[in-house]
Amino acid sequence: MTAEIPLTETLEGLAEASLKPTDNVDQLKALVSRLHTRIKAQGAENRQEVVSLMAASQHQGVENLVRVIELCRDPPLVGAVCVLLHDLLSPSHKVELRLEVLHKCLALNTAEVIFRTLKTLSADGLGAIDVCIHPAYQVLAKLASKEPKLAVRARLVGGVKLTHQLLQAHSKNSVPLLPLLMVAKYLAKNSTNQMMLGKEGCVATLATILSSVPKTHWAKIKFIMEVLALLTKAKSNVIRLVRESGLQRVLALLDSWEKVERRHQVKLIRGILSTLSHVCDSKHGRKAVLSLSGVEIVQRFIQMCPADKRFDNNLASATNVFLKCISKGELPVASTRGAVTFQVPNRDSSQTPSDIQGDPSGLDVDSSEDEGEYDVEAEDEDVELQKDFKGFSITTEYTPKQIREDELLKFTPLFPELNDFQVQSSTKFKDSILSSSKGSVREGVSVANAEQYFKASDSTRTLINFVKVAYPDMVGAQGSSQLEELYEKDRKVCRSKAIATVERVLHPEVYLERVVYDLDYLLETEDSHQQLITSSASLPKPLSNLDERRVGKMDMAVNHLNFESRFECGNLRRVIQASKTEYDLILNADVNSSHHYQWFYFEVSNMEANTPYVFNIINNEKPNSEFNFGMKPVMFSVQEAMEGRGMWVRTGYDICYHKNHFSRVPKTHDPTRSKRSAASACYYTATFTVVFPHAYDICYIAYHYPYTYTRLKAYLNRQDARELSSHVFYSNQVLCHTLNGNPVPVLTITSKNNIKDKEVIFSLAEFIQERATPPG
Repeated sequence: MTAEIPLTETLEGLAEASLKPTDNVDQLKALVSRLHTRIKAQGAENRQEVVSLMAASQHQGVENLVRVIELCRDPPLVGAVCVLLHDLLSPSHKVELRLEVLHKCLALNTAEVIFRTLKTLSADGLGAIDVCIHPAYQVLAKLASKEPKLAVRARLVGGVKLTHQLLQAHSKNSVPLLPLLMVAKYLAKNSTNQMMLGKEGCVATLATILSSVPKTHWAKIKFIMEVLALLTKAKSNVIRLVRESGLQRVLALLDSWEKVERRHQVKLIRGILSTLSHVCDSKHGRKAVLSLSGVEIVQRFIQMCPADKRFDNNLASATNVFLKCISKGELPVASTRGAVTFQVPNRDSSQTPSDIQGDPSGLDVDSSEDEGEYDVEAEDEDVELQKDFKGFSITTEYTPKQIREDELLKFTPLFPELNDFQVQSSTKFKDSILSSSKGSVREGVSVANAEQYFKASDSTRTLINFVKVAYPDMVGAQGSSQLEELYEKDRKVCRSKAIATVERVLHPEVYLERVVYDLDYLLETEDSHQQLITSSASLPKPLSNLDERRVGKMDMAVNHLNFESRFECGNLRRVIQASKTEYDLILNADVNSSHHYQWFYFEVSNMEANTPYVFNIINNEKPNSEFNFGMKPVMFSVQEAMEGRGMWVRTGYDICYHKNHFSRVPKTHDPTRSKRSAASACYYTATFTVVFPHAYDICYIAYHYPYTYTRLKAYLNRQDARELSSHVFYSNQVLCHTLNGNPVPVLTITSKNNIKDKEVIFSLAEFIQERATPPG
């Protein structure tokens, strides 16, 4: 029986032979085989010892193996070394040992070394490296997820083209195919590689493999779809996929998703839907999907999608694909531009609002009119790898421009506190202002405050004729002073909302579609007796509030909720009743704009108590919202205020934010909009359900706590009337006027102690009176 050679002696022999691997091929093969045998044959503890010694710095076992790969020109030896490296990276070892080997491999750029060696050996033909392809790509697959620059490094040494060539050569060889696809997935994450692989015919290769691989090899099919999902980010690759009949196979897989092995289902479906989403981003791709009954297949998946939490993202992706394929409807409003316009002073009279909107040309704007390649951004990785910044320096020093004293003198009227005066030095500003203000920090709800608000409101210049003063603004309503818990989104509700979106497209006839509030109509008529809400009489001028008289009274003339937004900060353009208790709300855009829909603030009345009402704000533009992360809208109840609980409270449940079937690209071509902005030409719905505690109450619902310009003026008027301590300097001046003529205040508040030696702190604030209907 032959005595076992000590491990340290084997490692010493490896270190010596690796210095000249081309001269010691047979010896290295024997040493590598011996190490491999000991790792495989020994017990768990002995295996850990072998791995520990291989990773030890004094033996440099990993370094020697990588050196052999880099300098050796014998494919069988390269394959044997890769097998050993793969075993060292095996998860059967202790985590800390495996990570130590992994970090050494990454530090030695092992992946780049393997690609370079394979590229060199393949000069004699791909057949020359058959023996080492499988183990080499197994190691690359282990390193790929931990090497962020692998895609760039591989391209620079020819590894990307080589990987595609090997995929072509082994498309029917199931042994090396899986690790090849795993590595191709990481290479395809780079946009430049996506273009390169597409031009090299990788899409056609994957389509061929997809049609020939056995239907039970779900792991391979999963990686094929993940690679296609990345490659189809380039529109040219979408065309190639359609041309190579790969799209039929992709749709067939989705149609038979229930047959997929359970452990691969979620990721495989994710890859399919990601591919379809990229295909549907182009007109050519959408036409192909429609011609292959892709919409029906996606629809069936949505309806049959399991309620398992793991499938939630797939359901959202499927809904997204469905909405991309259907003919999107335009918002049910006269124009995407806001209902309110403002003629900016000194504007060229030849430029009319219609000029701003763009000349109607009858062109249908599509996200993919240009079916060419998309622009590839410069990659930081390439710059870092290919350029040397040594010696680079900035010699020009920054010298700020000195402002002349005479330029500063014109601001003197805004700083009257800088005049010479003597004060006592012991008084603290905080004590003085608090003792003299007597509770002015928090606005009260007194009758005097309401009268001040009405008075201030009369002088506020607005773009439309308001019909009332909002009750919560009049009484200076506050929100909670305590931290509030975030709303926990219910995934089941979000699933049902996604399915309902699809059903609404398929069966629009079941919805009422009745307009119950229309700001455009109200602004045109300017007659309160022709409102789409019931009003007892024209509101008196100056503006006031009659909410307390209306509370508890049912509007017998209608059988729906009543809405109003013609008050300061209000924003609601149109309301469409979809069912007895569900309403679609459309917000007004910013003035002179067709964009920026987020802020909402409206009055709702004529409700039943303890009845869930669903509000769908259907023309949001942002792809995501805080409503998806725990935020809730705020509500103010006049009935609650009359009972002594007048404050803004968070309200609503079943809160979701998702894409809908409306388009924000008008049929008339708008030359001011780019094709990139058109690519995401869709609206999003913010939906929430509210149960009102009182019947026939008057409630106000808003995105967040409103703060009007008039409220600011009323507050400043009260502060101006207060008698402050002699040690406090307070000044309220007009800095300038808005375009609509409202004064912009500038406040100076300080103590009179050592005023010339103090640092100046500027605090800027924007009091938005809802940009759709600002005072100016």
